[in-house]
Amino acid sequence: MLYDLKAKIAKNHKLTPSIYYLELEIPKLAGLLVPGQFLHVRLLGTTDPLLRRPLSVNRIVNKKNVGIIYKVVGKGTYLLKEMAAGETVDALGPLGNGFDLTKIKNSKNPLIFAAGGMGIAPFVFLSKYLRKKKRKITAFVGMDKKAELVCIDELKNLGCDVKISTEDGSRGFKGYVSTSLEKYLKKRIASSGKRAAREEKPYIYACGPKPMLKALRDVGVKYGLKGQVSLDEMMGCGLGACLGCVVKTRNASNEGVVYKRVCKDGPVFDINEIIWEE
Repeated sequence: MLYDLKAKIAKNHKLTPSIYYLELEIPKLAGLLVPGQFLHVRLLGTTDPLLRRPLSVNRIVNKKNVGIIYKVVGKGTYLLKEMAAGETVDALGPLGNGFDLTKIKNSKNPLIFAAGGMGIAPFVFLSKYLRKKKRKITAFVGMDKKAELVCIDELKNLGCDVKISTEDGSRGFKGYVSTSLEKYLKKRIASSGKRAAREEKPYIYACGPKPMLKALRDVGVKYGLKGQVSLDEMMGCGLGACLGCVVKTRNASNEGVVYKRVCKDGPVFDINEIIWEE
């Protein structure tokens, strides 16, 4: 069921100089959303910007409220950050296919989260769900600098072993998430020795910029890992009609190209399904 609803703002406050937390009161949607889905939000009373903004669901607060984090990068998000509790936006959802959790249902794979930049957004929601399943999770979180880090405490409180990377080295590992992950995998193999061949390999859930996701795919291929990635694309309608967010994917035989819509067929895809090379 798809809803186009007026959503009252419950909270809208700054987390970092450029990242904000938005909480919307949407009783009809709060119980329908699953980790990895998104809302398409439109500002009311203006036609500039005209298009909606896709915002990943960060958490389900309660039976009425949905939490979102967003970064101010353009006019739409700039206007959004100026809005106060009690004001209203238009929210279309639930949209997209969330993370496929059936892939790990009957396994004991250790789980890896890999989040770059605002790719951190869906992992609080996913962590809360997996906490009920008592799954071991190692979360690799990367930002340009420590001042932009968000959701770290929430992930730790939900039982994740959080490993931080910053490109400027201001906190945690200096470098990229993919490099930090590969160092971790090397250490894991070295410490487990022959036992590593018998253990179930980690399964990856990832979200972030395309260069990061491509690098993670390369690491995954090298170490024989499987997983899923959530893509962040500019969208027009969010319903699959405008074809504005099409990406190249491999067909079942890996010999041809299938064009898929991030909004309708994704935003979550198998990590080896996307054709990253242009």
